Amino acid sequence: MKTLLFVALLWCICCEASAGQAAVVWMKNGDRLTGMITQQDKKIVFLNLPYSGQVQLPRAQIERIEQPKLAAVEVTPAAAQPEAPVVKNQAVRHSSIDLTAGKKRSSSRSDNLGFKTAFEQRDDNLRLTFDAKYDYETSNSLKKTHKYLLNPGADYFFQPQLFWRNKIDYSQDFVSSDYKNIDLSSGLGYSFYDTKELRVELIALAGLKRTYFKESAGLELFVGDRQSLDFRHIQLEWDLRYLWTGSSFEIFSEGSYLKPVNQPVSFIQFKQDVNLSTGLSYYLTERIRLSFSVDFDWSKIDVVLPQDLVISSDSRDLHQKLSIGAKF
Repeated sequence: MKTLLFVALLWCICCEASAGQAAVVWMKNGDRLTGMITQQDKKIVFLNLPYSGQVQLPRAQIERIEQPKLAAVEVTPAAAQPEAPVVKNQAVRHSSIDLTAGKKRSSSRSDNLGFKTAFEQRDDNLRLTFDAKYDYETSNSLKKTHKYLLNPGADYFFQPQLFWRNKIDYSQDFVSSDYKNIDLSSGLGYSFYDTKELRVELIALAGLKRTYFKESAGLELFVGDRQSLDFRHIQLEWDLRYLWTGSSFEIFSEGSYLKPVNQPVSFIQFKQDVNLSTGLSYYLTERIRLSFSVDFDWSKIDVVLPQDLVISSDSRDLHQKLSIGAKF
């Protein structure tokens, strides 16, 4: 009995030492990370870096791990070795908030104020996200844009890099004739890289978008007595981010390309929808950042009149935004 207690005590000491030991992690892209391994399993390694806190490293992206060897402990052969304890990964959470002020480039000068927040939680095979954005824009002292967007989503990872995404895009516009849009979509994504320094992800989606119109919009000629239209679509999304090594600069680009696969009415031809945001961030501190971005929104719509007369009703917006934000 005393021998078993002694062996169990030695095992706990060794496990505690290995969970908190220093390590050098060599990534397949050539990066070298030095820190303390807090926990790990066959898929994920959690590394606590002295300058940025805990990061999550997929083993598929790790070339090798160098650790100092522990002193050998002689154990009586007759003593049975206990099974390794099962360690459950802690959730990795990220959130951010940004306040923006911008100038729109068009035929008239306009001012834009905005608010944007993002939340992300990754735990084992599940990643939960929630984005929200509010925009208020005036042109020549008249209200031109007043809307908000909510984007909850969930990604399930079959493998460290392959995942399935389900998401909802909900937008409410207090000015435009299409005052409400609800988009339900689902599809396959691939994460080429997802570390603190670099993220490269592409997602292919398919879904249904429903657009609601105001009764006073004057569209009865085109949509009849219907107050909403349904579009089936395919969509490509991307999320790119790179924190320049050894500096405080981060470049980013995110957006989507949407292509309808049906046209609910013959008079209105919805061709495509493009949303793009790209820019540069500078971290004043580890959490506080200044960002400059260029946002481009393009909805290509044609109105088909009798005798095959086609009138373009494209909507194109180009914004330059300066924002200050915090990342947690």
